[in-house]
Amino acid sequence: MARRGVALLGVGAALAAGAAAGFVAERAVVRGRFVPRLEPAEVPLGSLEGELTTITGPKGLTVAVESYGPVDAPQLLLVHGWVCTGRAWHEQVARLATRYRVITYDQPGHGRTSSPPASAYSIDLLGETLAAVLRQATRPEPVVVAGHSLGGMTLLNAARRFPRDVRSRLAGAVLLSTTSSARAEKLSLELGIRAVARLDRGIRRLLPALKDPRVISTTERVWSSTSDLSFLVARWTAVGPDTDPQIVAFTQEMALTSGFEVVVGLVEAVLSVDEDPGLDALRDVPTTVAVGSHDRLTPATLTRRMAERSSAGVVEFEGVGHMSLLEAGEEVAEVLRRHLDGEVARTEQGRWEIAGSGDVWQQVDPPAAAYDDDDVRRAG
Repeated sequence: MARRGVALLGVGAALAAGAAAGFVAERAVVRGRFVPRLEPAEVPLGSLEGELTTITGPKGLTVAVESYGPVDAPQLLLVHGWVCTGRAWHEQVARLATRYRVITYDQPGHGRTSSPPASAYSIDLLGETLAAVLRQATRPEPVVVAGHSLGGMTLLNAARRFPRDVRSRLAGAVLLSTTSSARAEKLSLELGIRAVARLDRGIRRLLPALKDPRVISTTERVWSSTSDLSFLVARWTAVGPDTDPQIVAFTQEMALTSGFEVVVGLVEAVLSVDEDPGLDALRDVPTTVAVGSHDRLTPATLTRRMAERSSAGVVEFEGVGHMSLLEAGEEVAEVLRRHLDGEVARTEQGRWEIAGSGDVWQQVDPPAAAYDDDDVRRAG
């Protein structure tokens, strides 16, 4: 067993060293050839600042919470995904915070929230954190909660495990670009999280080595460095084909600043997620599941699988990838607004539907129109 541990540590160290060497090489090859030069944005993504507070989360974590908009307005709680932060909801804050109380927070190990030990990361920890935010950072009134990617898994976990603190508080739920299951035995092989799930045994065998502090320390220096290659990786994996490079750069920035420890800490939790019962917990809650047609990480087939299990309505954003909250910012904000205004009702078939849509299965082709600058200034 000790010999195997040394071997795995050697593999981990080799991977870290290889990454470092590859980083140096890619700077010479990639810079200026495939990555566009970005012009400064008038309102940079992630720049909107709210009222920053902290609460005490599970295991003594200090959780950073940011709130926007009128204190007594209808409440919206937004839960971000893996290697993102609460600032990932920039587009929705800009469009909704003038009329609603919008609350974001950084998940454990992300942004300004403290980190548990690498071995303590789990979907249960994230669900407990969401429950703590609802208890301590919202008014004791109904709340619409939306989760993107890992945030959607977090919401399903919390709704299942905390019927009094979470489930009973929900005025609506939006599951955005996510899945309720990544278990290999439940999914067939294809691109995205299903393909990774098929590799879970090999990944799990490497995890002890990757979690070793020496490997993390070495890899962290590479992980946190600005990399043109990582821009290309983000463009291929996280967004649709015609996405604004500013969105790609912001996605890349959040991933690079999250740290390698949170990546390693959560990979096993993501690969083993099995929150199908969380869908059952939401059956009587107005629920919409939404996804981009070009989502490579959690493809639309997974969204349809969730809808078939639950009574949720479905919205599909044409030409949009995994970062739908940024790529289809206006359309996602409109889905959230409909929930906040109570415009989601059951069809004759018993499925939840956004009022006036005329069909449960909707396709939305997001226009290029930007939000009004006055809205941005008021939200900030």
